[in-house]
Amino acid sequence: MNMAQEIDLVTPEEFETMEKDERFNYELIDGIVMMSPSPSREHQRISIKIAHKLMNSLENTSCQPLYEYNIRINDNSFKPDLMVFCDENAELPEIIFEILSPSTRHRDLSIKVIKYKEAGIKEYWIIDPKVKTITVHDYINQTAETYAVGDTIHSKARPEIIIAVADIFK
Repeated sequence: MNMAQEIDLVTPEEFETMEKDERFNYELIDGIVMMSPSPSREHQRISIKIAHKLMNSLENTSCQPLYEYNIRINDNSFKPDLMVFCDENAELPEIIFEILSPSTRHRDLSIKVIKYKEAGIKEYWIIDPKVKTITVHDYINQTAETYAVGDTIHSKARPEIIIAVADIFK
C-alpha cells in the first residue's frame, strides 16, 4: 500500500537560516521549500536582454531593475528572475519578470500568478522561451495579454518600459 508522506512545513526563520547549495535557487511557498537548478544558458541570455532593455528604459527615472533578489510576501520567499523597484524603501517591486523553465513552469504559471496579485504587484510578465511569447498580467486593470514575436509591449505600470518581443528572443 502506498502512503502519502507527510511534509514538514518550514517557517520563514528556518528558511533563512537553512543551508543552501549555491547551484540551486530556493523559494519558500506556503511553508514548502522549492528548489530549482540554476538557470540554463538560454534563460540567462533572455534575462540579460530584458535587464538591458529595462536599464535603458528606466535610465532617467527613480526605478531600477534587479535580478534574482529575494522578496518576502507574507511568510513566502520568492526569487524572481527580474523585477523593477521604483521606490528605494519599497519591500516589493512594481513589476516582476519570470522566465519559464521546465523546473519552475508550473509554479510560475499558477501559484505565483495568485501570490503576486494578492501582494499588490502591478504587473507580472511571464516569458516563455519555448513558444517565444510574453504574457503580461496587468493587475491594475485586471487583464492578461500574450504577446508574440512581431508585437511590442507597452507597460501600463511604467509607460517608459516599451519592449519589442523579437528583441528578447533573437
